[in-house]
Amino acid sequence: MERLEILVGGAADTTGRRGARLSAAADTGRLLRLAPARYVDADAWRRADPGTRHVARVRAVHGRLSERLIVSHASAAALHGLPWRGEFPDVVEVIDTQRTTTQSLRSVRKHPGQDRSLQTVRMTTTGRRVTDIVVTAIDIAIAYELRLSVPILDVVLRRGVDRAALTTELAGRSAVHGRARATAAIELADALSGSPGESVARVALDEVGAPRPELQREFHDDAGFVARVDFWFPEQGIVLEFDGRAKYTDASMRDAGTTAADVVYAEKRREDRLRRVPGVNGIGRFGWTEANDAELLRALLRSCGVPMVERSFRTVR
Repeated sequence: MERLEILVGGAADTTGRRGARLSAAADTGRLLRLAPARYVDADAWRRADPGTRHVARVRAVHGRLSERLIVSHASAAALHGLPWRGEFPDVVEVIDTQRTTTQSLRSVRKHPGQDRSLQTVRMTTTGRRVTDIVVTAIDIAIAYELRLSVPILDVVLRRGVDRAALTTELAGRSAVHGRARATAAIELADALSGSPGESVARVALDEVGAPRPELQREFHDDAGFVARVDFWFPEQGIVLEFDGRAKYTDASMRDAGTTAADVVYAEKRREDRLRRVPGVNGIGRFGWTEANDAELLRALLRSCGVPMVERSFRTVR
């Protein structure tokens, strides 16, 4: 992960001139103030990805935090390189081992940690403690919606964490609010998920009551390998593919020398061949529009012949 340079003024500047210059540059928009006397170049900030930006926030406040504070939740997720939908919070999340209630400050949100037994690792850049990947994943599953937590849990499982370790960590928590949601997130998590987008799509399918699909199912014909599909509903013989726009619009995701039109043509040939595989009764495609609109997704599933059941409760929000 690239690093954004933190420019320091304030007490570290004995003459006061550097701090004045940095403050003036922030006032004109050339620098962005992350914390008191801590700045980054505004252009570099805009070019950076959300994870890099949030790690810069953590580094910017590090020197102002008590040693007992442990980086946690979304901030720990950024440090562990876990996926996040959209921008990370604009505050650094920490656990305060002396607090029993949450406290929100300008740059920091303190979560209660009194009497919590925490597994931590050390930040390589600062030496500060960070919740380990299991604790981080469960903190996120309790505190955030499934569309944020399931992609993280998918990656955690793919990195080799056992599902039992996640359930054990959750069982040891005293939290009541968010426990059912976290349990649902762990049940949904799957190391076979192909991308964070597919993880969110799987949550959307579960929301509308679709059966749990098989992930990354491979199909072959007499000529050999045909395709590896996102979602396979074996009882109905239906393939469902999640199409984000990136593979059509982002040249970096295409083979060198190919165009978006080439990708569309190759997808058409692949789909025609897949339809001829015995047992495949239909193929459907959906994207972010349907994943974010339950009625559109239900209509698509009905048209494909995928059954749905009414959910008696929701754990997503």
